[in-house]
Amino acid sequence: MLDPTAPAQVEDAERGRLRVARALEGVRRVLPVMSGKGGVGKSAVAVNLAATLADLGERVGVLDADLHGPSVAKMWGLRGQPVRVGPDERLRPVPGPMGIAVQSLDFFLEGNRAPDWDGARAAGATLRSAMEEAALADLLGRTAWPELDTLLVDLPPGADRLPALARWLPTRTASLVVTLPTEVSLLAVERAIGRAREAGCPLIGLVENLASVHCAKCGAEGPLYPETDVERFAEDQGLPIVARIPFDPGLARAADAGLPWPDRADSGTTAARALLGLAERLETLHHEALEQEAW
Repeated sequence: MLDPTAPAQVEDAERGRLRVARALEGVRRVLPVMSGKGGVGKSAVAVNLAATLADLGERVGVLDADLHGPSVAKMWGLRGQPVRVGPDERLRPVPGPMGIAVQSLDFFLEGNRAPDWDGARAAGATLRSAMEEAALADLLGRTAWPELDTLLVDLPPGADRLPALARWLPTRTASLVVTLPTEVSLLAVERAIGRAREAGCPLIGLVENLASVHCAKCGAEGPLYPETDVERFAEDQGLPIVARIPFDPGLARAADAGLPWPDRADSGTTAARALLGLAERLETLHHEALEQEAW
């Protein structure tokens, strides 16, 4: 096992933090998107929020921090793009739709082959967490990020994912928490919120994904899942609900086709309006946090 108190490892960690800090010097804010479990649409929220922010004129980047199941490249039609390295031997993000800078482990993989952290006989299983964390720190710190208003980080599921990343990030970081309106999702999210707070990670608020669905025939809106009291949960957690995003099949179709979601806010869809409201609210919350020196 790695000994985090060993001098050489402490020195390596400090060098890694300095490298990440230098790489993010031109980034105004870092916005991890997290959840306690998979299947809640976290990546869909991240990429569509990124596109909405870019629509508003922001300079946006996305880091796909899921090292086991990266999906951002697929959602934006970027799979198969070559790894880009500059003359300074630093990685370059792949240009995505609307000028969004994208970095992902997907660009380093061959076809659909999954990364092998353990070796042929799982000999490295005890070092897996350390290896994954080092790989993520390298993606973050060895990439020559351009000047950005927002760098979104699409985190993998798991209660410990944000604390593991946060040690590498600057103070101008706060996270969105994505949940479905189900008891199972809220249970996992509660655990993730608890771990984030134990680690001192600032949280902006909850995004309730698939909060409702519209009837194609009559236009009525209703819950997609059996109703769950997400408002009560948010109140108990001391977090605001910053967006409620309804089910919209257009998002899924666009992601499967590897295209930016075409239904922007001017299309009038409720999902587009919800994402626009979230983007605008983030900007307001960011200004307020800067005044309080909290973000």
